[in-house]
Amino acid sequence: MATQTKTTELKELMLKHSKQVKNYSFGEPVTGKIVHVDKRYILLDIGAKSEGLISSDEIKLLPNKKVEIGQELSAIVIYPEDSRGNLILSLKKARSAKGWEALEIAFRDQEIITVNVIDYFKGGLIVDAFGQRGFVPISHLNRSHFEQFNNAMAEGQTSDSAKSLGGLKGTPIQVKIIEIDSTKNRLVLSEKEARPQEELLIREEKLSKIKLGEVVEAKVSTVLPYGVLVDLGGIDGLVHISEIAWEKVESASDYFKVGDPITVKIIGIDDDKIALSVKELKDNPWDNVEEKYPLGKVITSKVTKVVPFGVFVELEKGLDGLIHVSETVAPLNVGDDVTAVVVNVDSKQRKLALSVRQIEDSKIYR
Repeated sequence: MATQTKTTELKELMLKHSKQVKNYSFGEPVTGKIVHVDKRYILLDIGAKSEGLISSDEIKLLPNKKVEIGQELSAIVIYPEDSRGNLILSLKKARSAKGWEALEIAFRDQEIITVNVIDYFKGGLIVDAFGQRGFVPISHLNRSHFEQFNNAMAEGQTSDSAKSLGGLKGTPIQVKIIEIDSTKNRLVLSEKEARPQEELLIREEKLSKIKLGEVVEAKVSTVLPYGVLVDLGGIDGLVHISEIAWEKVESASDYFKVGDPITVKIIGIDDDKIALSVKELKDNPWDNVEEKYPLGKVITSKVTKVVPFGVFVELEKGLDGLIHVSETVAPLNVGDDVTAVVVNVDSKQRKLALSVRQIEDSKIYR
């Protein structure tokens, strides 16, 4: 009888213990106490049938980079059971999950957060945001940082200034999250959006006074590889390199420098981006081109470009004519003077075709 009673008590004890043992699945957060530490692993008691294993390499993720028996840690299950029946845990994954959680809250509440600049990649700064990598597009930097960065990059990608991102690398900046998707590790931030509300209201007021088609006097604030930034009284507008002149512009610095006065026409307003033009204030060389270069007119000009299908000659700044390879009689090189006749002209399509062959043929059959 006594033996049967003990057997029943043992079964009840085992049943009670089995109910206390929890099974964990992949990605599940866990919290437990350290029961063992060696050179390879930290053993964490999380109430499972076996302890969870954390690689000792992850100790460096802890604030003081130290662990001791009895210390409580939070981790994430990355393998519910290895070949020996142990759970494999990760502090890094737990830290990442907490980071994304904090970022989601900041995005929901439209909070301003502080991040650290760590690198540059294809049009934006890479930052550390709560342990996650985020992207701040260059166009979303505030005015001073935008100029600081672009002035540094203008010195050349290999310059010391460019390597330090104009001194921005390693520095904290305040931003707002404008796009977040933890499943795709996508985090886009804006320094502009983190400006004080008063500043944003002032900007909106100034922006409302800017009218499409208006011509304004301003100053060049920054010269960039792709154009120039213009100060419109506390608001920046961009003259793209294609809007500087009717002729092909190789470098904006050949036309402007910081501080230059500039007259511009407002040709586009999109959200807070203002597109400007200088060439729109100058005569378009393609206007009345049929009158200036009628069919049959003979002109002499220099070859400016050689392409597989022919050569281009400059008739005037911003106005090129094409001599197709079938309309030449001998090889032509850049810089050669060439006499040709206009055989086709279309101002709407911006096409002007010339022929050397027709002039030479007319000499033969004259």
